[in-house]
Amino acid sequence: MLAAAPSGAAAHSFESGADLYAQFVEGAGVVGTYPAVFLPLLALGLLLTLWQPEGMVRAWPWFLGGQVAGIFVAPFVGEWILPVMMGAGIVVGALAALLPRPMPAVTLPAAALLGVLTLSIGLEGHALFELPVLIHLGLIFGANAAVALAAGISRLALDRVEAEWMRISVRVAASWIAAMLMLILAFTLRGGGA
Repeated sequence: MLAAAPSGAAAHSFESGADLYAQFVEGAGVVGTYPAVFLPLLALGLLLTLWQPEGMVRAWPWFLGGQVAGIFVAPFVGEWILPVMMGAGIVVGALAALLPRPMPAVTLPAAALLGVLTLSIGLEGHALFELPVLIHLGLIFGANAAVALAAGISRLALDRVEAEWMRISVRVAASWIAAMLMLILAFTLRGGGA
């Protein structure tokens, strides 16, 4: 129970002097250890698969472009960027849950926006290229792995079970992610952290 208690969020401090592999793992770990970052990326993966089976591949250039932009945006953001990410994740999860067939006009901008926000959060509090390149690459890898995980599992489920109830199940999962993000955002805005 105590493990689920909210804690304060601050800029990520990375270990100085870590070896190359440790730098990469540290970067990737930012995505995997912060639910406020990980959950919106899962919602995006579900949205992309609901759009079309190859949605992740089709949206990948938008997502990567957003991540590159996020590197340059990060020096200008503050702690306010985390609630923005959660709000965006709520919207993406809600869109995946509510739209029977998401359109490119929704999915591609969502991919770009979450790419920008993910790298902005991961690098928040640091000057441009202050951190080693492998931390940047780890962040990008972690973000892509999270989206690909949700997109891959949902695509496998939809390919194996072609019944409409499976598609509805994926939409329900997206709604649960949005609900979890609402709770995390409420605690964050109340002062509990993420």
